[in-house]
Amino acid sequence: MSDLLLHLPTRIFFGPDVVNRIGQTVAELGSRALLVTESVHHRGKLVERVEELLARKDVQTILFDHVDPGGSNATIDELISLVRVSQAKVVIGLGGMKVLSAARCAAVAAAGDVSIYRILDGQHPGKAAVPYVEVPTSFRNHVMLRDEFVITDTEKRHARLVRTAPGLVKAVFLDPNLAASMSAKYAAATMMDTLLACIEGYVSSRSTFLSDTLFLRAIDTLKESIDELSRDPGETASRVHAGEAGLLCALGLSMSSQGPGGALTYAINSLHNVPKSWVAAALLPHMLDHFAGVRPTKVARVARALGEDVPGLHEGDDAELASAVARRLIARLELPGRLRDFDLSLDDVAEIAEVAAGFEMVSFGPVALSESDLYELAKQAF
Repeated sequence: MSDLLLHLPTRIFFGPDVVNRIGQTVAELGSRALLVTESVHHRGKLVERVEELLARKDVQTILFDHVDPGGSNATIDELISLVRVSQAKVVIGLGGMKVLSAARCAAVAAAGDVSIYRILDGQHPGKAAVPYVEVPTSFRNHVMLRDEFVITDTEKRHARLVRTAPGLVKAVFLDPNLAASMSAKYAAATMMDTLLACIEGYVSSRSTFLSDTLFLRAIDTLKESIDELSRDPGETASRVHAGEAGLLCALGLSMSSQGPGGALTYAINSLHNVPKSWVAAALLPHMLDHFAGVRPTKVARVARALGEDVPGLHEGDDAELASAVARRLIARLELPGRLRDFDLSLDDVAEIAEVAAGFEMVSFGPVALSESDLYELAKQAF
């Protein structure tokens, strides 16, 4: 277990309708904001609502609403240029993890004469980033409270983890009501993605006593969310609880780290444009099988948090129950359980392992894994 070092300069707003408070927060940062989103949110009237809230506080808003699912290099470079030429004082990311990463990248790069290509090469501007405000619409962002973002080099089809200077994210508005329009199937996959991130953070070599407490509570809350979603797909309580778990997970990951499962999901998403949450669901039981062999006591606690009767907790004898309950959850939610379900071939696995091995988070798992080890893990999930 690592020493605890906790520094959270970000203002966090959580709860139904907290997005209504975005106007005052942004106005305190500047009078001109660039709102980054995707066209699906524009059609859903959410963007108009945020623009109105900002206008009430005399914040002029410029809209960039065509971040596509692939998040192409050219699109992000266009976004960076718009932040720069518009002299935006605040960048707001509104959407899923692709949108939020693009918005973070623009806030960092626009501060200096830096393009997306230089960011991908590891270059950073010398000036402080444009203040950034985040509004997730899918329960979670695993790097919400970390000074980094994951972005895909669409020309090379490789995902990259980019570190930022501390203090980029000024405020986060995590409003569970913004996820109300998500389909039950996508909501379920998102919950499983959060579950994998919690488990990896919990077994990580960087975990602390505080992050462990947060992750276990998040896992318990996610199980409650999944049960509620299964009983009534239209029930809003499941989304509220999933948002609570997403926040707990992000707080835990501000001290700990994702691991090999996270690296594999980012790699598959960048190489094959498969939604990250769906990949995480398919990988989850296989990652639990792996972790059970190296952190049996902790994985037994995961099984208990997921509702299993685990009498042999201290010895870790029942660690295998965690992957069994994960498989039952996948079956109940009717989610894909194998990587082959995403039209991947076994020939793709070697390249997936190569890209995943480039993520530093692999080294923060409970044991060190080589590219060959990642290949075997992905092959077992195939």
